[in-house]
Amino acid sequence: MATSARVQNSKVPHSERPVVHDAGSSPLPASRLFRVDGLVAVVTGGGTGIGAMITAALAENGARRIYIVGRRMDKLNEVASKYPSIVVPIRADVTSKDELATAADVARREIGYIHLLVANAGVSGPMLDELKPRYTLHDFVEHAWASPIEEFTDTYHVNCSSVYYTILAFLELLDEGNKHRPESGCKSQVIATASTASFLRHPRTGYAYLSSKAGLISMLKTLSTFCVPWGIRFNSIAAGLFPSDMAERLYSKYIIDRTKDVTEEGAFSRSYQPAERTGTIDDMAGLVLYMTSRAGAFLNGSVMLSDGGKLGTMPSSY
Repeated sequence: MATSARVQNSKVPHSERPVVHDAGSSPLPASRLFRVDGLVAVVTGGGTGIGAMITAALAENGARRIYIVGRRMDKLNEVASKYPSIVVPIRADVTSKDELATAADVARREIGYIHLLVANAGVSGPMLDELKPRYTLHDFVEHAWASPIEEFTDTYHVNCSSVYYTILAFLELLDEGNKHRPESGCKSQVIATASTASFLRHPRTGYAYLSSKAGLISMLKTLSTFCVPWGIRFNSIAAGLFPSDMAERLYSKYIIDRTKDVTEEGAFSRSYQPAERTGTIDDMAGLVLYMTSRAGAFLNGSVMLSDGGKLGTMPSSY
């Protein structure tokens, strides 16, 4: 049988034969595929929630420098104090072009390039979670009409417009980053934190939030095509429930076991959240390290869903 197998295999073109490696000398160690050694990154909203999780993941896995941008200097300093030789806090409002330009100048003066921009800042906008379970059309109109138009458009201002101008502020630095790659094959990249709400047909999170996050994903996909000539990639994270001040408003009333932390299994019913918990820093770190390391270097124009199965419990279009 061995001779027959060898004869049969000899008919297969060499390029199509499976490559078998000695387990003791694997060329695919996780330590190489998923590390981000030498990476220079900018994370907006890096002082809290998902932004702080992303910052920690990068800092603890080889990043050279991470600039975290936000309005609350106390929160930024709290994160930076854990990684004083890596993380640099920059106070800036991402809705201000002048402050974005100033933040970009810090990275330009210190290093001259970046490899990664994480556009993570966002707001929830007017929500519909206060409507009673069996609301009438009149109830909906009355509740929605009570929100000022400015409250609706401000959601777009932060979730879409500010991301666009954040990208513009750092785009040339990302271009320079391609000339100083820490890992062969890893081109510069923008990652935007979108949301599972981008795909929902359920209005509870509010139409401003749903539509602005859907618009964000569309914008990133378009930019991924536009920036092909410069080799700059654009990907999005459609995040489900992760602990944050904004998310707590959504999930707090659905907790079924208040003796548990929301990140522990059993905190929620499976009908509400199939994973029975929110996402954890491990969940976000694993995803981000995949996307930003050699392991995810082939991603461009992608949307990475991390929601513990939540979209499967309600009408959605992912």
